[in-house]
Amino acid sequence: MMNPVEEYIFTVQPFEIDFRGKLTFPLLINKLLNAAGQHADKRGFGIRDINKINRSWVLSRVYLDLTRCPKDRENIKVETWIEGLLRTFTQRNFAIYDETGNALGYARTVWSMIDMETRRPVNLMSFGIDQYIHIKECPVAKGGKIILPDDTSALDTFTIKYSDVDINQHLNSAKYVEHIFDAFSLDEIKQHNTIQRFEIEYVEECRYGEKISIFKKEVQPNDFIIVLKKEDGTITCKSRILFTE
Repeated sequence: MMNPVEEYIFTVQPFEIDFRGKLTFPLLINKLLNAAGQHADKRGFGIRDINKINRSWVLSRVYLDLTRCPKDRENIKVETWIEGLLRTFTQRNFAIYDETGNALGYARTVWSMIDMETRRPVNLMSFGIDQYIHIKECPVAKGGKIILPDDTSALDTFTIKYSDVDINQHLNSAKYVEHIFDAFSLDEIKQHNTIQRFEIEYVEECRYGEKISIFKKEVQPNDFIIVLKKEDGTITCKSRILFTE
């Protein structure tokens, strides 16, 4: 049987950095998703395999703790493994290291597999995922409820367009993160500098052409709640970002 833990090396490219010379956070999330996809592909339950039987993976939650963002031209190693499996959910974890082996961060993610026609979760027990369950240290606490204060007004509104959507014509998981971080000005990013904790809960799928409003509130110093809502008020995702100064 293949090793349940796989590692992938990524090099931060100049077109992936922000004005501070650091890997943008949405692209860091993309690298984790890339590692997850390769890990699943190699074991026979990747997106290409399950699409053949009208199934698809859906990311439900991400909890990520970070000590620093990788810099331009830096090589990082991403390890990923499956920690748990229930009937309709599986937990996949990540560890991020720099070139010298120092941990840059850890992440916990929760996934479900859905029927592409009904959009309902399917039973995961018949895909052989259980044989790759592995217990390994991942010092990331699960998040609590993300609650947006009632007095929060919409900061901005965007329409989901071509560059936002995935194969299902729905808002891509990483694109949610892009729109969340676009809620911050450059001055705010300069002020807060380092992301210490990131949480996101995907609640409702967004489709091409829909208008989405962004709500942001600093509930404690350096602690922000960001929520995306559809025109009818339906919450599509909830996020929490904790910065260090």
